[in-house]
Amino acid sequence: MRRIIAAISFLVIANSAKAQDIHFSEFWATPMFSNPALTGHFEGTYRFNSIIRNQWSSVSSEPFQTFGGGIDMNAPFNLKPLGVGLFITTDNAGLSALTTTEVQGMIAGRFKLGNWENIKLHLGAKGGIIQQSIDYSKLNFGDQFNGIRFDPTSISGDLTNGGARTMVLNFGAGSFLERRINERRRIGMGYSLYNINQPDLSYSKSFESRVAMRHNALFLASLQMLAKWDFMPSAQLNVQGKQNELVLGGAFRYHLNTSPMNPQAVRLGAWTRAGDAINIALGFELNNLYIGGSYDINYSTLEPASNYGGAWEASVIYIIPTVREKVKRLRQCPDYL
Repeated sequence: MRRIIAAISFLVIANSAKAQDIHFSEFWATPMFSNPALTGHFEGTYRFNSIIRNQWSSVSSEPFQTFGGGIDMNAPFNLKPLGVGLFITTDNAGLSALTTTEVQGMIAGRFKLGNWENIKLHLGAKGGIIQQSIDYSKLNFGDQFNGIRFDPTSISGDLTNGGARTMVLNFGAGSFLERRINERRRIGMGYSLYNINQPDLSYSKSFESRVAMRHNALFLASLQMLAKWDFMPSAQLNVQGKQNELVLGGAFRYHLNTSPMNPQAVRLGAWTRAGDAINIALGFELNNLYIGGSYDINYSTLEPASNYGGAWEASVIYIIPTVREKVKRLRQCPDYL
């Protein structure tokens, strides 16, 4: 009975949060999604980023699934202070097939702050569309109960049509201040603001369902401890309307090979999402490829239904190194020929 009550509570909470943004536990593995100012912030020419999240499979037969992927470019058209990119997310939530797809173009610039060595300010902006749809035919309604039993074949009076769809514009911006000596010695803090125009995702003109602005504070660092050991603390705070999310933690990174031509390392870390879950993550760095995975251990009030099960994620980042143009050399023939 406790599991049934908790599951019902979960569905009610999930429905009331339908106008909130999606999130990833591996926020350090989704730089463009975490802060648009991090667009183009890497050593190389192109960066490909993908992530998948599967949540609440221990509670619902139709778990929430979220996909994210994008590409960004460092110094497009040889404009070294700039970065441009595109990031796409798709979120499928529950039995109703509530699907939210967001396509966002991003641009960022890097600026030196006076004579301060190794310190740069990154400023970024993003803009694009949000498309959301729902399939009412996959839902059950109270009037399908005939007084004796539930009859899924009866047509509900609440089911006015098969589904609904809406599409709106959405904008955001961010900043990130970083002191960076190299990849192993860096520290940075950022702030970003999402849903600046508070788009309306309602399916009817009779009411509004605006997405509240989301404030995000981000902290990322790498501290070299020993010859082959780094500590990588990170934190994120999201505040959206009356809801907030605080994530704190870090990872230890052990370098299997420190050669600049073929760097290899392994990461193991843990983060806590206050009042909700503990996230355990493992990652591998193989030259220009990063492969990571994580699992959320739920300890919130939903635990009787979730049985400590939460979400799993898998992420991949691949960077194409800087492509250098071949220099054409003019060869002169010796005088004696």
